[in-house]
Amino acid sequence: MSGYPPEIEQFHQTLCSIAGVDSAMSGVDDLSSVDAELLSVTEYAHLPHAALLRTGGGLDNEVLIQFELVLQSSQEGWQALEFLGWFVRDCARGGYKMQLRPFALPPVTPHGRQLGQTLKFHLDLFVDGIEDSLAPALQVVSEINRSLELAIRLYQINQA
Repeated sequence: MSGYPPEIEQFHQTLCSIAGVDSAMSGVDDLSSVDAELLSVTEYAHLPHAALLRTGGGLDNEVLIQFELVLQSSQEGWQALEFLGWFVRDCARGGYKMQLRPFALPPVTPHGRQLGQTLKFHLDLFVDGIEDSLAPALQVVSEINRSLELAIRLYQINQA
């Protein structure tokens, strides 16, 4: 048992079914109390800084569901990234507040060089109107998952 809600787990499975995607994990952040000042704090490094700076921080009753993807360093990984890049852009054009962006840690730390070891991709899904329950956000994830499953079939995307 993963501990994720079924809607999130299903989306992880769909993402990982694409050849070149090694793993997916996710988390939820309540953005209501996140302001521009907090973005410099290390605990908020995973957040989409540019998007939040444009709005001065999170909006009232807004959550971020972030899916972190690890891709293979291969032709399949590049193709998975290209397909997901198109898919996310298409979803955003259709009205979902989504983006796909790279995420990496500093090239050198006190523990040594890590360049070439930390690249991941974050699929950021912003959902507003969340008050008492995550149910509306989970419904959005289900809708996006159905669209992704359909796109995989329609475009005959290689499966893992």
